[in-house]
Amino acid sequence: MRIDPKGTVAGYPALTVRQALRRLQFYMTWDEADAAKAAALPLSAAKAFAVALERAGLAEVASKGRWSITQTGKRLSSATAARPILRATAERAYREFLDRVEEVNRNDYYLGRVAALVLFGSMLCPEVDRLSDVDVAVDVIPKEPDRERARQANYGRASELEAKGHTFRFPPARAICWKTEVFDFLQHRSRVIALADLHAEGELILAVPHKIVYSEPGWTPYIPPPEVEVPRTPIPDDPDCPF
Repeated sequence: MRIDPKGTVAGYPALTVRQALRRLQFYMTWDEADAAKAAALPLSAAKAFAVALERAGLAEVASKGRWSITQTGKRLSSATAARPILRATAERAYREFLDRVEEVNRNDYYLGRVAALVLFGSMLCPEVDRLSDVDVAVDVIPKEPDRERARQANYGRASELEAKGHTFRFPPARAICWKTEVFDFLQHRSRVIALADLHAEGELILAVPHKIVYSEPGWTPYIPPPEVEVPRTPIPDDPDCPF
């Protein structure tokens, strides 16, 4: 997916929206203060920004005064603003990406591993010679099967990085340090690779033409549970109530 770096999204600069979505996706839900910080806006302008994201389908209301990022918003957060590239350039970047996937799964330093890899987008169309990017999605899971030991390993790694000067801008980012570290290595600051989280965006990605390049035996895509509407119990009229 590509965005125009000089264009607008939801009435705001496209790059500002993309950066805000990248930061806000660390939160299950977020409020106006979080939005202001993510988009570098004054607090007084945060509600209008959140509502604009909502109207554009990039966010949705989670509860009163709180929002969450939609699947469309997650896709936009990983969009590239780079110029179109030749297929030969894309194929070289893709081969290098596959090498990094192998390195993550082989190297004990990384706390997560790639359980599945999916290719989608224009790379699947051989007749297209100029591509916007290479759309790939990975499902990264902990190498340590025990949840408590995996959690302790994650916070140990986070402390190591902080001791080296790394700063976690948002509290939730520290809790998924193990996963972010893998994604950062796989992305490798490449302007060609558009990397998506298959666990978070699989429902959307697997609904479009795609190719499962790799998956562990027994792997199945994560399907979010359906939202259940809780019926409201009507309150009977109280003849003694003055209201």
